[in-house]
Amino acid sequence: MAEADLVIRRARLLTLAPLKDEKPRVGAAAGDVGAIDGGWLASRDGVIVATGRGDAWHDLERTPEAIEVDAEGRVVMPGFVDSHTHLCYAGQRWDEFVTRRSGADYLAVLERGGGIHATVRATRETSDDDLLALIRRRLARAIALGTTTIEVKSGYGLEPAEELRQLRVIAAAAKGTRIDVAVTYLALHALPAARADDRRGFVREAAQAVRTVADEGLAEAVDAFVENGVFDVEDVRPLAKAASEAGLALTLHADQLNDVGATAFAARAHARSADHVANASAEGLRALARAAIPAVLLPGSAFFVGYAPPDARRFLAAEVPIAIATDHNPGTSPLEGLPTAIALGVVLCGLTPHEAIVAATINGAHALGRGGRTGALIKGRRADVVVLDTDDERELAYRLGGPIVREVYAAGTRVAANGPAVYR
Repeated sequence: MAEADLVIRRARLLTLAPLKDEKPRVGAAAGDVGAIDGGWLASRDGVIVATGRGDAWHDLERTPEAIEVDAEGRVVMPGFVDSHTHLCYAGQRWDEFVTRRSGADYLAVLERGGGIHATVRATRETSDDDLLALIRRRLARAIALGTTTIEVKSGYGLEPAEELRQLRVIAAAAKGTRIDVAVTYLALHALPAARADDRRGFVREAAQAVRTVADEGLAEAVDAFVENGVFDVEDVRPLAKAASEAGLALTLHADQLNDVGATAFAARAHARSADHVANASAEGLRALARAAIPAVLLPGSAFFVGYAPPDARRFLAAEVPIAIATDHNPGTSPLEGLPTAIALGVVLCGLTPHEAIVAATINGAHALGRGGRTGALIKGRRADVVVLDTDDERELAYRLGGPIVREVYAAGTRVAANGPAVYR
């Protein structure tokens, strides 16, 4: 048997093990959590070395400093993968929230200089040190809620020089945490008012900055907000070309409020994911399915903005892989952890609890190009593990807003504990 420095035993173990080859889960696999009652797992140096059922864990060799955890029948599952967030920002938008709840349209707020532009102003005025502290605080809250892999976008700088500054701050935050942080350059988030008459020039400069991003290793993906009144598919083409030439992945805010053809374009451009997609066309869904590209559903945004949420059954019927994420941002989705996103995905989008768990773990990992690294509790994967304070994983969707995450391990190291210790 393998030698271990972490053993978690007597668990309802959700392995998320692949049915066949590892790829984004669709069909029957979209709701298969690979549950093992009386399960256990062992890891060494942050990597899972063995899993099983029953008492075979007794035969494991332990390192002198090994930690053993008795889960006492609780659910033990992969750490959550939050594949779409905007953690790099300063300021708040409570006034805008109240205004929208009074009937104001989101795009109308944006046109009046609110929305993204308000956060851009606050973020630009914040020092590197203060911005770094804000990101670290948000990462800590996400970790406490079970997140072990997270995507963090820039996007509240707009002008390339400011975007690069924010990417460097995000990189510093990523180095200071044990969880896995995937950084994205959100190159086209909104058109600065000062560039209203030079859209083409602004897009060209944003695309040119991709080379600097790649050369400095500041991000692994490039993103754009494709929507009426923001940027269209033609605007994104030079950005997608620049990302491909620089060896960076492409992801898109696609068809969130209107069908503008962005989902189908994401498939044609071999994007890593298409996100929001609440109004994706049938053609767009077919294109994603053919390319096996995950659609990242963001129910928190639909809930807070007030538009019709994405219908998960449409995507499942079309055999499109579904991921789910918080879309944490100050204006339209202040969710801090995946448990709430899972609950909203079930209640608003029509996922079953098990489908939502798959979407928040292994399919989220695929949406970040990490499908072979994390998102499942099987030999060779990172030991990213969450212990829930329940013996039934369906409670993730049922106990909306209630504390349910008990312990969190990132690469085999305990990074959060929200209840009494369960060590032997």
